[in-house]
Amino acid sequence: MSSNASILNKKLSKSTSFFGVRLWVLILFFIALIVVVVFVILFFCFIIYRRQKSYKKTHFSLQKPVACKHHGNAFSTSSLDRRLLSGNVCEIEMNAGKFSGHQLSTHTGDSSMKDLELVGEHFPAMKDVWRGNLFSFKEIELATNGLAKENVIGNGDYGVVYRGMLLDNTRVTVKRLVSNSWQTEDLLAEMDTIGHAKHKNLTKLLGYCVEGTYRMLIYEYVDNKNLHHWLHDCSGQDSPLTWRIRMNIIQGVAKGLAYLHEDVEPKILHGTLKSSNILLDHQWNPKVSDFGLAKIFGPEWCYIMMETLGYIAPGSDPSGAFTEKNDVYSFGILIMEIVSGRTPLDRRQPQEYLIDWLKSMIANQKIAYVVDSKLPEVPPSKELKRILLIALRCVDPAVNHRPTMGEVIHMLEPRDLLLCDEQRIRRNKSRHNLPQESNITAKLIDGR
Repeated sequence: MSSNASILNKKLSKSTSFFGVRLWVLILFFIALIVVVVFVILFFCFIIYRRQKSYKKTHFSLQKPVACKHHGNAFSTSSLDRRLLSGNVCEIEMNAGKFSGHQLSTHTGDSSMKDLELVGEHFPAMKDVWRGNLFSFKEIELATNGLAKENVIGNGDYGVVYRGMLLDNTRVTVKRLVSNSWQTEDLLAEMDTIGHAKHKNLTKLLGYCVEGTYRMLIYEYVDNKNLHHWLHDCSGQDSPLTWRIRMNIIQGVAKGLAYLHEDVEPKILHGTLKSSNILLDHQWNPKVSDFGLAKIFGPEWCYIMMETLGYIAPGSDPSGAFTEKNDVYSFGILIMEIVSGRTPLDRRQPQEYLIDWLKSMIANQKIAYVVDSKLPEVPPSKELKRILLIALRCVDPAVNHRPTMGEVIHMLEPRDLLLCDEQRIRRNKSRHNLPQESNITAKLIDGR
């Protein structure tokens, strides 16, 4: 036994041809190398597994909404840790309970559970279609510094609008809806519809918050105010909105509206199309906002609000059916507003409605005077007439005679539209049957 051990010791102690290293040292080295390789392989497998798990959690967080213990109840998602404010998070977290005006302590557990059940029922149908996020109220608090007054950027048709910042430095707009009377299921269904709408001339819906009495929508942030500001609130001799910029805005709004009417199923009606709902980026590209919300508030509310502002035909029936032709009329008024720089309804003027003033100017062959005095250049006469003709067609008193938005886009394409209209008007004249609206159109074509 001892002789065998002695022989083994001699063999292990024998120098090898590998730089004279002894055999036992070489064996230990290979064993250690194998152990290291195994650990490295296991480490990389663990990293890949964690990344795959994180990817699934990020992209499919909507499928399994979980309850958040903020103020005793609420909704949340696993993406909370990704979407907190990038600065002063700890301080805001500590002071979250101090926002007394926005606490949810009055919410009952039963109502939250009911909301959560409705969300759970709705997600299976939504998960394969729209990847919007369900935000908790605490996330909104953190993103807007507790819905602070200094973050209020406007009071829109549907509620108060705040600016906010997420953890990844994404700037967002938070719209707190003025009413919370809708059923959670109905609101989520409409958010699902709006979330489908993806177009470069529409504001993108990023997510929403349905918690207790709070109903909030989270949109992308568009950083150059709205069209109403640049048309009416901007002081100075010359407007930054050149004629070319204004034409591009009209065309972009038309494309966004046509997409909602004709390319989305079910189609989406805007209901409150006006200059304050046209957001602009720093390249003056328009993005239509607040589309689809009219369905929640109801057509009567839209009729009253839009007629008050001059975007609905005077004397319209609020109880009548609301169709895309109402949006077309509002678009025609918007064109007149962009060209003239005047508000659709101005009670300080003798002719308070913009449409009446514009028709009187055309009837008196003062077409050049309808252009905004703050426009830095004189627009081409032919293009001015063409755009006014399109506006007049959109506001035709006969609803069925108004074009679709798809037809409007075709009319906006550069072509000799005036020649076609001149031939049509002359045919009407030859029949001695020229109604008042056609007469105004004829004056527009004949004016030089």
